[in-house]
Amino acid sequence: MSYRRLITLMVLIMLIFISSLPVGQAKLIMEKDVTIFMDGEQVIFPDQQPFIDVNNRTLVPARFFAEALGAAVSWNESRQDATITRATGKLTLTAGKQEVLIHPDTIEKMDTVATIRNGRLMIPLRYISSYLGCDVSWDANRRIAHVFTQGQDQAERLRLIEAAGQALLELPRINSQEKMQELLNESSSQYNKAKAEAGSSIAQDRMEADSTNLQAPAPVMESSASDYSGTNVQVEGVDEADIIKTDGEYLYQVKNNEILIIKAYPAAELSVKARVQLAENPQDIFIDGNRLVVISNEYGVYPYRSESRMESDKMIMPPYPNQNGLTISTYDTSSKTSPVKLDTFKMEGSYISSRKIGNSVYVISSQSVYAPCKPVYYINDTRIEKSYSEIRYFPDIIHDTFLHIGKVNIGSSGKFTQETYLSSGSSIYCSADNLYVTAAEYDYGYKFYDYRTPRESTLIFKFNLADSIKYSAKGLVQGTLLNQFSMDEYDGHFRIATTTNQWSSNDSQNAVYILNNNLDPVNSITGIAPGERIYSTRFLGDRLYMVTFRQLDPFFVIDLDPQNPRVLGKLKIPGFSSYLHPYKDNYVLGLGYDTALTKSGGVIQGGIKVALFDVSDVNNPREINQAVIGTVGSSSEACDNHRAFLLYNDLLAFPANVYAIDSGSSYYGAFEFQGAYIYSVSEKGLSYKGRVTHLSQEDDLKAGDYWYDNNKNVRRIVVIGGNLYTISADLIKVNDRSTLQEINHLSTVN
Repeated sequence: MSYRRLITLMVLIMLIFISSLPVGQAKLIMEKDVTIFMDGEQVIFPDQQPFIDVNNRTLVPARFFAEALGAAVSWNESRQDATITRATGKLTLTAGKQEVLIHPDTIEKMDTVATIRNGRLMIPLRYISSYLGCDVSWDANRRIAHVFTQGQDQAERLRLIEAAGQALLELPRINSQEKMQELLNESSSQYNKAKAEAGSSIAQDRMEADSTNLQAPAPVMESSASDYSGTNVQVEGVDEADIIKTDGEYLYQVKNNEILIIKAYPAAELSVKARVQLAENPQDIFIDGNRLVVISNEYGVYPYRSESRMESDKMIMPPYPNQNGLTISTYDTSSKTSPVKLDTFKMEGSYISSRKIGNSVYVISSQSVYAPCKPVYYINDTRIEKSYSEIRYFPDIIHDTFLHIGKVNIGSSGKFTQETYLSSGSSIYCSADNLYVTAAEYDYGYKFYDYRTPRESTLIFKFNLADSIKYSAKGLVQGTLLNQFSMDEYDGHFRIATTTNQWSSNDSQNAVYILNNNLDPVNSITGIAPGERIYSTRFLGDRLYMVTFRQLDPFFVIDLDPQNPRVLGKLKIPGFSSYLHPYKDNYVLGLGYDTALTKSGGVIQGGIKVALFDVSDVNNPREINQAVIGTVGSSSEACDNHRAFLLYNDLLAFPANVYAIDSGSSYYGAFEFQGAYIYSVSEKGLSYKGRVTHLSQEDDLKAGDYWYDNNKNVRRIVVIGGNLYTISADLIKVNDRSTLQEINHLSTVN
């Protein structure tokens, strides 16, 4: 049989196969996404998208494409034809026919038929482009049709083609309600292996340290009448929102449904200057000079907007729940007694986290999606609805949530932008240049009633923040991460530490992955501490300090040379650290909990444990000394929220809820203290200085075995000048930093 006859036979077999398929399957084979670029700009079609028909011709919506080329289009419903008019003439194309009328009386024949799809007349791209005086080039690898309208030379065409290819790295757009429904159907399929964990939890989320210098990230220091501590942040130069902020003279505090502006320095003038009342529930604040940014939650205030055309969808029971939202308010605080609201921005979804870089505040939220809908945001009272063409998605990973990234320019009134992706998110890491959002993926392994160990992985989405919010890369690693400190960007690489099978004491293990700028894998260390899971991590330059735990606390020192990562040393001690913080060049502070083994081999969590580690000998890290506060039941917010941890020069402070067991008492401790514990730190170790409480003697007597009055719980500690400020919801105390003698106090109860 000749080669030509063989090819002909194969084509015939394929055509017979396609025609025998159910309609839906045949469409999947013949109709694939096609992208249209016109003079280097992508053409966005609002509903029906271009496709390749059975004759291997690209069809485009007649009206939108012809109008984009400057022609006028009229539709005749009774004849089912469209007339396209330009200055030099007009033609008419009819649905279901190859013949074209070139007015007044010339008939031409196309190499495929015009057809109606979803109410749109679809016509051959190349034919109509030629008629309108344009050239077409087909990029088969990227499935892009390029239309050139200005007679560009070959060099310019090649430049535009390459630019278009790069533009498509920005992810495809949803473009239509039908496409979004298709994506949501894919997400909900029981066979879809890309079902993401809903990313609506609040995440309590570039370390530019030299590999030989483990200098702690300094709190923000600005010129003022005195030195002062700022928020404890992960990355120097990237601020994190908190419930307390200070500029060295004033304190700004989130208190219930108001923001307090408090004169803090000098201590003798301690007083409330203003109370900003809010209708929402404030969560976090930023300050920048005379600008205050308040991020508030609104629970269940947005009714779900389904755009489904199907009556059955509108009758789903139970009804779609109302959606959460965020309000971002900015204030001019030039007058501390009379702050003025400037702008209000509203986003949909649940708050994940936020960051501030210079004048830009980035706010990230996650919104559940039950049916096709268009995201909405508000700039002051103006409602803005994003079209489907403005929503992007990840073709190989379909989620049923919107990931919203909002940007507020606090140096420009009313400046707010929002990017939306059909994706999920749970934790973030932000450097000065890039934002990373992660989402957990689970494959539970059910297949024909045969259970396999669930497979866990973490998706990483990278967004460049140079000029605007722009997607730049996507990566995937095995396992799930603990929190934002499980991630880091350093020297052109992204590093991430994860645990696989974290809930299994037999199968769990840990790993660290090194990825390049494109989030492609470069190297990794896997199988670290089998049977344990990560309790804390800290990336510092080319080192990773990691704590895992099961019965003892292995404190690991890991070299992150991308070409040869390796474990350098480890130290096994009782207890574990939940938070690690660098101190000077060769030391790491750990805050966590003491533990003890029971007779049956179980583990009892005891009091709060703070320890200083010497890592100058990377092969033999050692614990210089430690302090244990209280017993079973004791806790510190700083173990779970690094913003409650203060290390200022050699002063260490953190809030503590302390329970103690009296001799002969039960296994559980009884309440003993709530307030701030203060230590001095040196290369020789930790030295206890004292503690400060906001509880009165009467409060102590009323407490009994438990204490629940959160309004008097010390939440934050800051340094302003030579003084230590402890802050609870109802009280601020000022103590001398050296002697801890009380200097002043202020009740903030209204």
